[in-house]
Amino acid sequence: MIASLILALAASTPAQAALQPLSGLAGHCWRGDAPGGAGVDTHCFEWVYGGQHLRDRHVVTAGGKPVYEGEALYSAEADGVTFTYWNSLGGLGRGRMTISGDALTFSGSIHGTPTGAEESLATAWRTGPDSYTITDPKAPPRLFKRID
Repeated sequence: MIASLILALAASTPAQAALQPLSGLAGHCWRGDAPGGAGVDTHCFEWVYGGQHLRDRHVVTAGGKPVYEGEALYSAEADGVTFTYWNSLGGLGRGRMTISGDALTFSGSIHGTPTGAEESLATAWRTGPDSYTITDPKAPPRLFKRID
């Protein structure tokens, strides 16, 4: 009983201090609109390797069917957080997360497909206990609500 409680507590907190700003997302799933009205986007976050990294798996559904999937792994590196993103189209992206005021700012680049052009990435997340908002200079803000 005590051992399982200790394991549960360890699984709910990051092992790396740099990942602490993301800890409110861990262990939960969140749902909001996909970019461009392409459907519903559901993100589920979980600590991996004892809190050494945070995984974000997401699925975009349209008409109740999956049309796109992706996964990001957030990792502490040097004095910050880096992420690697890959998707069901074979695309790959990389970047960094920094803290800017009350926002988590993500910058980097992504290739939507293996042969696609490189696109810059610049978003800001504002997190709360039951929701988070993503702002992107190229699109309207998107609200994600906790669903579990």
